[in-house]
Amino acid sequence: MAIPFRRGVLPALLASVLTPGLSFAAEPDLQLENIEVISLTPLHGVGLEADKIPSHVQTATDEDIERNQSLDISDFMNQTMGNVSLNAAQNNPFQPDLKFRGFTASPLVGNSQGISVYQDGVRVNEPFGDVVNFELLPKSAIASMNMMSGSNPLFGLNTLGGALSIQTKNGFTHPGHSLEAYTGSFGRDSGTVETGGNDGNFGYFVTGSITKEDGWRDFSPSRVEQFFSNLSYRNETSSLDFGITAVDSDLNGNGASPIELVAEDREAVFTHPDNTQNELRMFTLNGSHWVNDNVMLSANTYYRRSDRSTFNGDGSELLAYDDGGNLVLAEEDDIEEYEDGIINQAEFLEDVIGGAAGLGFADGDFVALNNTSKTQQDSYGFGLQSTFLNDLFDRENQLIVGASYDTSDVKHSSQSEIAQFTDTRGTDGTGLIIDETVVDGDIETDTFSLFFTNTHSLTERLDLTLGGRYNWIQIDISGTSEGGVQPLNDAGNKHVFKRFNPTVGLTYALQDNVTVYGNYSESNRAPTASELTCAEPTSPCAYPNAFLADPPLDDVVAKTLEAGLRGQQEMFNWYSNIYYTQLKDDLLFFSEDEEVSEDESARLGLGNFRNIDKTARAGLELGLNGKYQQLTWFTNYSYVRATFEDNFDYYRNGDIYSVSKGDRLPSIPEHNIKIGVDYAFTPKLSLGATASYHSSQYYRGDEANEDKKISGYGLVNLHGRYKLNKNVQFFAKVDNLFDSEYESFGLYGEPDEAPGLTLEDPRFVGAGAPRAGWIGFKITM
Repeated sequence: MAIPFRRGVLPALLASVLTPGLSFAAEPDLQLENIEVISLTPLHGVGLEADKIPSHVQTATDEDIERNQSLDISDFMNQTMGNVSLNAAQNNPFQPDLKFRGFTASPLVGNSQGISVYQDGVRVNEPFGDVVNFELLPKSAIASMNMMSGSNPLFGLNTLGGALSIQTKNGFTHPGHSLEAYTGSFGRDSGTVETGGNDGNFGYFVTGSITKEDGWRDFSPSRVEQFFSNLSYRNETSSLDFGITAVDSDLNGNGASPIELVAEDREAVFTHPDNTQNELRMFTLNGSHWVNDNVMLSANTYYRRSDRSTFNGDGSELLAYDDGGNLVLAEEDDIEEYEDGIINQAEFLEDVIGGAAGLGFADGDFVALNNTSKTQQDSYGFGLQSTFLNDLFDRENQLIVGASYDTSDVKHSSQSEIAQFTDTRGTDGTGLIIDETVVDGDIETDTFSLFFTNTHSLTERLDLTLGGRYNWIQIDISGTSEGGVQPLNDAGNKHVFKRFNPTVGLTYALQDNVTVYGNYSESNRAPTASELTCAEPTSPCAYPNAFLADPPLDDVVAKTLEAGLRGQQEMFNWYSNIYYTQLKDDLLFFSEDEEVSEDESARLGLGNFRNIDKTARAGLELGLNGKYQQLTWFTNYSYVRATFEDNFDYYRNGDIYSVSKGDRLPSIPEHNIKIGVDYAFTPKLSLGATASYHSSQYYRGDEANEDKKISGYGLVNLHGRYKLNKNVQFFAKVDNLFDSEYESFGLYGEPDEAPGLTLEDPRFVGAGAPRAGWIGFKITM
């Protein structure tokens, strides 16, 4: 059945776009034959039947998220969506690295970001580093979300492996009022209110939530405050929505711990604090208008202010050293060379960081660092698109053409302060700032895009989609590093990247309920300011905080081939999908090499970003979901083979390692399996469970695949709900039912840089949370 895309069906059509009919675990009264409509661009608009989209798309609604009782959308995606996994790099549930098809969306600056994220048509990857802060996406405001697979150029920069498009609630789609609260493990308490309504033309929706927890690890409290509102107008031909998003967060994610420390005490942290505070204020205006029965205009504009401050108490390679009554701070390697007579006193004094007299240090004390940064990000822009539904050659045709402009101004500053360790491996600052670490940068970025997509019905069963996007990006970096000595832009040049990315795809209905599809697409990512200013081999930077002069880097280009089958039966839906994505000039961070220092003194944490000629991700995806009487269920399996397609050398802790073509990329599980069931025992009582398995992965830093992997792990989570009456319900959930001990992330570090520990193994891991449970209630009116 085809939907006649005309203005007379606009309200129903927009409702179908905002509330897709098929999702992972449908409500008991959901009919699987309902047509699912997916937006082809971030601006949404008319959308297209899912069966006519020549790539794999996963969808979910607010009902799915609520039923699953996930902490946020990253937690929900990890439990339910195919080819998704999380890395606990920060060991804070609000700060995960999300992996999809081996590509990353992460809040950590310096990670190679490969997924674009949109809220109501606005790209929310931060201007500084393209990072994604998941706590800045209010869960209670989400009406629906689409996970678009592949290098879809229509979703702009960073869509190397996929795009996540989120639509929020309004007073027409979500009228009513509710109060929800829950409490439980880790001292986590949360409360959410929602209210919405309309009079036929004007509508409103407002939601707010506060979540706080002590954290399951030591010294790991967090607090997130979220607010979202939408004022709407609707008539027969037009719609207008004004949205406000405001989020304040205070997160302590103290990072990975040495594997030996985790074996002794899983709750222990290596050093602390590692605090991140985000403040977001975003204003959006979205509108659409049917010019006539066949032409629809859509537009949006926005202003976004995102401020971020970080405080990281960390170890260092500095020791307090008594040089004949003169107490100084110096690197351990320099002290050893001085004592062995390899360097003389003059050479040694050149390498001394500073004097320790009056700072409270004693001979042999470990020296800590307080690494702090502040980032102010102001951005605004607009998008405009037109949808044309005129038949072409007497067959259905949908053409979308559009343009967008985005600009941002980022002010970033960072520095490192000499600090003393406390008895708990916390840090107390001394007030002495290391001049060489002081950065004061200003980054201005302008992005202009033109795009189009056309879907034409060649026959009643065969549809052809052609599209493309032209991106023009200009990055202007100014300011200084090393305490004002080193300009960030010696030449004064602006970095300009421009590229046209095409896409072409076919869908063919083998039967009324079985479709085969194929697609080729390209997309690109411009290097971020943090990468451009950390790319000079002769001047390594302290990842990811120090900026230096900016030699050129190439933009990353992704090319994806994808093909699959999907079908719909009376009681279930299914899909089977294969894909191959090759990245040209992938950007990765590597430790400093011989050009900078002797092998024996090369230090972890200093290094540069560099282009790798080629990397690739190839995989298989299978899935089923359906309903039988009171039972709803889903299951999916994914395999991803993420490899280097180039031979190169890199350094780690002074040793050289060789990567060969075919070696696996770290931090990416090959196999992911998800299973979920929900059963309504009575109209009032329902229980459900999700189970997942993620296979082993290599440690970050083991690109040569020479060490043993982090073990795979499986988890089972339970959730249930009891409706006392139509207005009051109670719910409960248990995560990690069998209290499995597991790790989801690993990297190499230096475990001997903090007092009170005798550790030698350089492997650090992100430990998974133990069994936990929460109970709560919801009142609706």
